Amino acid sequence: MNPFSVLIVEDDLVFSKVIRKFLKDKEYEIAGIIDSGEEAIEFTKNNSVDLIIMDIVLNGKINGIQAAKEINKHKNIPILYLTSHTDKEIVESARKTKPIGYIIKPFSSLQMEITLEMARNKIIVDQELKNYQNYLEQLVVDRTRELLSEVKMHKDVQEKAIESEIKLKAITRAANDAIVLFDELGQISFWNKAAEKLFLFDEKEMLNHNIRVLFSSDNQNMSASKGLEIIQNVIDNKLVNENIEITATRADGVEIPVEMSLAKTSIQGENSIISIVRDISQHKRDNEEIGRFKLIADLANYGLAITTANGKFVYINKYFAHMLDSKQSDLIGESFYSITPHIKRSKITNFVTEASQIQGGEGREVSIVSRKNKEIPVMMNSIIVHDKYNQVKFYAVSAIDMRERKEYEENLLKAKKIAEESDRMKTAFLSTISHELRTPLNAIIGFSELIKLTEPNGDIEEVKDFNEEIYKSGNHLLSVVEDILDVSMLESNDLKIIPSDFSLNNLMRKLYDKFQSNERYDNHLVSLDWEGNLPDNNDQIYSDNSKIEQIFSKLLDNAFKFSEQGKILFGYKFNKQLKRHLFYVKDEGLGIEKEKLGDIFESFEQVDQGDIIAHHGLGLGLAIVSQLIELMGGHITVKSEIGKGSTFEFYFNQLQKIKN
Repeated sequence: MNPFSVLIVEDDLVFSKVIRKFLKDKEYEIAGIIDSGEEAIEFTKNNSVDLIIMDIVLNGKINGIQAAKEINKHKNIPILYLTSHTDKEIVESARKTKPIGYIIKPFSSLQMEITLEMARNKIIVDQELKNYQNYLEQLVVDRTRELLSEVKMHKDVQEKAIESEIKLKAITRAANDAIVLFDELGQISFWNKAAEKLFLFDEKEMLNHNIRVLFSSDNQNMSASKGLEIIQNVIDNKLVNENIEITATRADGVEIPVEMSLAKTSIQGENSIISIVRDISQHKRDNEEIGRFKLIADLANYGLAITTANGKFVYINKYFAHMLDSKQSDLIGESFYSITPHIKRSKITNFVTEASQIQGGEGREVSIVSRKNKEIPVMMNSIIVHDKYNQVKFYAVSAIDMRERKEYEENLLKAKKIAEESDRMKTAFLSTISHELRTPLNAIIGFSELIKLTEPNGDIEEVKDFNEEIYKSGNHLLSVVEDILDVSMLESNDLKIIPSDFSLNNLMRKLYDKFQSNERYDNHLVSLDWEGNLPDNNDQIYSDNSKIEQIFSKLLDNAFKFSEQGKILFGYKFNKQLKRHLFYVKDEGLGIEKEKLGDIFESFEQVDQGDIIAHHGLGLGLAIVSQLIELMGGHITVKSEIGKGSTFEFYFNQLQKIKN
C-alpha cells in the first residue's frame, strides 16, 4: 500500500511541529506544511494528498473553513479541522464543508491517533470498495473495540467516538455479509440489511431479541449449546477470535448452515459480541460434492490428480499415490514435475500446456518417476478447468499404469517369436526327417528290388552286399524312429529311470567294441580310446545302465560324424572330494562356433542345417542327451573350438538304494 500523505495547514509553529513529529512517528507521509488558506488552495491544485489537517483560524485573508470550501470546488479531499473554538456558530459553519472530523486544541497524542485513524479508515473504505469486507472485519472487530474502549477512558473524545460508531453502523448496514451485534446475555442490539436478507427477519423484529432465536430447534442440545459455549468463552476472554459452524433457522422455518466469526468488543462500557455471519450452504454442497468425488476417485483403478495452474498437487487419489510409492498427504503441495524424469520434462510440459487441444482424446504415453526412482510408463490425459475470467484454474490429470500392458506386449512379442521359431524348427525338422526316412527306405526298396531281379544261380556275394545295405538302412531307420520315440517320451515325462548295479569299466569296453567294430565308423584317420581311474574290483555304480550307454552312444556318434581325423577319447574320472563320477567324450573334429554353443541342446535345434544333411541324422541327439542327463539329476557342459574339436563333460547325482 502507498504511504498515506497528509498536508498540514497550521499557522502556529509549535502545533505544526507537534503534528509533524506525530505523523512521522506514525509513518504518515508529510505532503507539506503550510500556514495560510491561500497557499493551501494553490498547493492542492497542483498536488495530490490523502488528507488535510487544517486549523480553522489561519493567517491571511481567509480562514480554514473558507479555504476548505475553495478546495472542495476543485478536489474532494477529506479535511480534519484543528480548532480551539467550540461555539455553535463556528461548528455549524465548519460542518457545512463536510469535514471528516475535528481535533480540539489542546489535543493529546491519543486523541490525535484516534481521530487520524478514524479519518484514514474512512478514506480507505471509500478508496477500496472492492476490499471493504476485509476492512470491515478489521474495523468492526479491532478498531471498534479499541475506539469504544478509548471513549470510556477519555470522555473528551466521546462525541467523536459516537460519531465514528454511527458511521461504522452505516457501513455495516451496507455490507454484503450479515453483521449482528449482541450483548453478554445474547440480546441483539444491531442487525444489518444483509442479516435481514439471510435470516428473513427484519431489524425491528430482531432488536432486543435473544440470539437463540436464530438457532435451529432440532439442534438445541448440540449445535446451539456448543455455539453459546463458544460465545461465552469469547465474552470471558478465553477466546479472542473464533469461527463456528452452526445450523440456524430462518423466519420461514428453513434450516441453513452458517459460519459465525465472533469477536469481543466494548461499546460505551458494555461488553458486546460482533458476529459476521455467512451462509455456507453452497460451501457445504461443494464439500459434499468434493467428498463424493474423492470417494469415487479413490476407488478408481487408475491415477487421478488435480493440480494448480503452476502444477502443484491439490488432490491425488490413492491409486496414483500408490503408483508413485508414496502417500496422498505427502504429495499434496508437491510439484507435478517432481515426478517427471528430467530428460522428458519438456514433453510433459508441452502435454500439460496443450491439454485443451487433447481433451477427450486418447492421451499420450509418457513416463513418471516414483519415490523409489522407478520409471513408470503411463497413458496420461488432461483437461483444463477455467475460472469465471477464463483463466486456467486447475489441471485435472488422469494416468493409466501401462506396466502390465507393456509386459503383456513384450510377452506377446516373445510368444510370437517363439511361435515363429517353433514353426521354423518344425519345418526344418520335417524336412530333415523326410530326408532321413526317405533315404534308408529308398535303399531298402531299391536293394530288395535288385535281389528280386537277381537270377537264382546269380552271384551270391552280390546278393550278400545288397542284403548288407538293406541291413544298414534298416538299422539307420530304426535309429531315427528310436530318436523320435525318445524325444516324445521325454517331452511327456513317460521315460523312467531303471537303476541297477553295473561295472563302469565293462560299459566302457562295450562302447569301445561297439564303435571300433562298426563299419559305419570305419575311418582309418580317426582313432578311438577310453580311460577310467577305477580298478575293475571297485568300479561298481548304481544307476541306469542303458541310459548312460545311450548318452555315450549319441555323443560318440556325433564325435565320429564330425571328425575327419585325430583322436576320440571317452571315459570317466571319480572325484573323491565330490564323491561322484565325471564322464566325458573328447574329439579333435570340426568344432562348434561359440555363438552356437547355447543352442545345440535344444530340441529341433541344429547348428547348421546343411551340416545335418551332410552328416546324416535328425539333429536330436544332443537334445536327447541333455534331457536324459537332466532326468537323471545331472548336468552337461561343452567346450569347443573351431578346427580343434569339442569336449562334452557330464555327471549324475548318485542314486541311493531303497532298502526293504
